[in-house]
Amino acid sequence: MPEAVLKMSNPRLPCLMLCLVLAAPAVWAQTVYKWVDEDGNVHYSQTLPPERVQHEHDRLTEEGLLAERIARAPTAEERAALAERIREEKNETERARLQAQQDRLFLAAFPTEADIERTMQSRRDTVANERRTVESLIEQNRVSFNDFVQQAAAYERQGETVPAWLTERIESDRVKLRDLARRLGEIDQRLVELEAERQAELERHRSLTGRPG
Repeated sequence: MPEAVLKMSNPRLPCLMLCLVLAAPAVWAQTVYKWVDEDGNVHYSQTLPPERVQHEHDRLTEEGLLAERIARAPTAEERAALAERIREEKNETERARLQAQQDRLFLAAFPTEADIERTMQSRRDTVANERRTVESLIEQNRVSFNDFVQQAAAYERQGETVPAWLTERIESDRVKLRDLARRLGEIDQRLVELEAERQAELERHRSLTGRPG
């Protein structure tokens, strides 16, 4: 018996044509496939054309009831998007696992807020000591710089040429003072960042332990 393939150009006739297909002898009336082509025409057939396998279609029972609806196969772009979404979910899961591990280590290192305060104070003390050292160097270089400037001024008042070595020392001290001032500014910024870190660590500890601020 040749395969029955019915094309429905009139949308009001599909039920009638389906009945004709299902009314064939039992040996012929096996599984029936239903699909809609690109032009909106409904088709019924005992076998599914190869070009329709990747498209959405229905498999009907001998009684004309829906046995299975096969969804359209995803495109290459859709498969790539799905793979990317799966990778992102895996990455998010891994990030969550690592964060939980870091939180456990954090609480092990700082069981109480007092532990955080002691650690941060020690770090602030180290930076503060460095700041005092830089301030001392600035003062020493400022004294040296002023002394050399006064010597140069004395030469000029006497109408003499300022020696090259003195000019070089003045310029050298000027560069040192500029560098030390920049270093002092960087240290002050570190102190600000340490205070922000202290606040963040305390908030993190309270969040993990459920304690109010």
